[in-house]
Amino acid sequence: MVIKAAHTSFALFFLVCIQSSLLFSQGLKDTIRLSEVEVSGNFPLRNHGFKKVKIDSTILNHYLNADLSTILTQYSTLFIKSNGNGSLSTPSLRGTSANHTQVEWNGIRINSPMLGQIDLSQIPVSQFESVEILYGPATVAKTSGAFGGIINLTSNPDWNNQVNLLLAQTVASFESYTTNANLAIGNKKIQSVTKFNYSNATNNFPYYNDQTKTREKMTNAAYILGGITQEAFLKLSGNDLLSARIWYSDNYHQLPPITTNINDTLKEELRDRCIRSMAEWKRTGNHYFMTVTSSLADEYMQYNSAALNQDHRSYSWNNRARMVYSGVKNLTIKPGLDFNEDWVRSDAYQGEKNRNLLGAFAEVSYALKGLWQFSLLMRQDIVDGKFQPFIPTLGIEYKPFRKTNLTFSANMCRNYRLPTLNDLYFGVTANPGLDPETDYTVEGGSVYNFHTKQERFFIEAELTGYYSKMINLIQWIPQSSGEWAPLNIAEVHARGLEAHLNLSWNIKTFGFSFTTNYNYCKSTNEKAKSAEDASVGKQLIYTPVNTLNDILTLTLSGFYFTYVFTYTGLRYTSTDNLYFMPGYNLSNIILGKDFHLSKIILSLQLQINNLFNLDYQSIANRPMPGRNYALTLKFNFSK
Repeated sequence: MVIKAAHTSFALFFLVCIQSSLLFSQGLKDTIRLSEVEVSGNFPLRNHGFKKVKIDSTILNHYLNADLSTILTQYSTLFIKSNGNGSLSTPSLRGTSANHTQVEWNGIRINSPMLGQIDLSQIPVSQFESVEILYGPATVAKTSGAFGGIINLTSNPDWNNQVNLLLAQTVASFESYTTNANLAIGNKKIQSVTKFNYSNATNNFPYYNDQTKTREKMTNAAYILGGITQEAFLKLSGNDLLSARIWYSDNYHQLPPITTNINDTLKEELRDRCIRSMAEWKRTGNHYFMTVTSSLADEYMQYNSAALNQDHRSYSWNNRARMVYSGVKNLTIKPGLDFNEDWVRSDAYQGEKNRNLLGAFAEVSYALKGLWQFSLLMRQDIVDGKFQPFIPTLGIEYKPFRKTNLTFSANMCRNYRLPTLNDLYFGVTANPGLDPETDYTVEGGSVYNFHTKQERFFIEAELTGYYSKMINLIQWIPQSSGEWAPLNIAEVHARGLEAHLNLSWNIKTFGFSFTTNYNYCKSTNEKAKSAEDASVGKQLIYTPVNTLNDILTLTLSGFYFTYVFTYTGLRYTSTDNLYFMPGYNLSNIILGKDFHLSKIILSLQLQINNLFNLDYQSIANRPMPGRNYALTLKFNFSK
């Protein structure tokens, strides 16, 4: 009851902010988004040697009908394990599992406290403006447990905006329809942003069933996704910014059968609703920057099938405070505090379960002669009154030339991850005595970039190598009773290389850009579960060794063309690596034209996915659609 009351109070406060924002209507004409000022395009950024990649609104604006899994597949080195079009999609980063990648919304965790992960297919691209990806040691500044990385969905106000209205309608193959509407109004002191999305699809695409050797149509695969986000931003003074956000989503999914077990009488469906609310205060001083964030999330999930019906509900209260102090020459200090609490009521648990975390964090960075940067990060968490493993992280960055943008970096980190609440309490075989998982990571890399004075030509190249040793990993293992139980038994070593190249060239009304991302990842099991275990030294299942994506974009006088090529290497489907799924490559194109009519921009866009009509599967017995189309009409009014 306390959580519900707090949630209601926060919502009322938020509505007051919205109503206030509607009273303002003056602003400047030019539109410069903060995310676009910081970075344009998709390329690595370095923060004291720690790797971060950002995908900004210039890319996302062409994918208003897509979900997060689509963007990450085409514009990053993540591998997305997809159960099919519109079905469960989870990330794998640097050879880790989905539990080792944390998804955040403006810095606040949105992973399920029960599962420790989130379905990326249910996160629409239209609800945020940019995507940040933090890798390995860079995550410690935010949280513990994200061995692979963090995916942060961000949105920022446009303080030059007076009125901006966007309406978009997409009609796509397989009876798919998506509607988006965004409204932003305000001035230099206050901004209000409203975003609405609605998608529905029968999703009955044809596919080749390699089990029956026949052409069939997907059944029981329909989905309906709906959501609305309201954001309000208020400058209290020249140094203070107050913001409030609320995000409501209501999603329904039918769960399609695998190709080896097609039975029209065995239907499964999933319904989930979630409301997330957040308040944030930022203050900027002469030598410091401070931010305090508090959020509440109420998640409800209902699973129904002929054999089982279950309800699950969770509440999460997340609080974060961060400060940056640079009052001492060459020295930067970043302290922080976290306090999080989760409550879960589930038909699969015996009673209500909860967990609370108190964490303290500090980063100290020192610059030497403008060529060296040294960083020390320290984190200590207390969970349910118990001290967790101490997390230290060391980083170093070296820039050998003052006039050349070439840097080298190296980092090392120890990290830990707590068992999920499902690991501890789900079903009769849950294991409350599980220990935290532990990870040791080292990485090193180099980044070079160059641009002309007029910034008409830009080039950036990046190479990163990493090695991660993960021990005490939790796996669900079949027992003699036939049930599955979680145990701390696995040890995994992940090592690899990430390479990136970005080129852009602009001449008058013509623009050219090319980006390529390549990831080589060996992630192997190093500990036998029994004397007969043949998985030692073998690649983990559904973890490709090689992935690659290339993006070519051409623009001319309002016309634009994008070609996206993705390659996913073979994935083993058995732990002894005797069985595997072949690699595949996909080609997607986007063609469009923007028509400028005074303050109005009309856009017509055609998207063709799986251009060469490839029959393929990301996960065994989970077919993906062949060639398919999406036609989008956009209306944008800006003042």
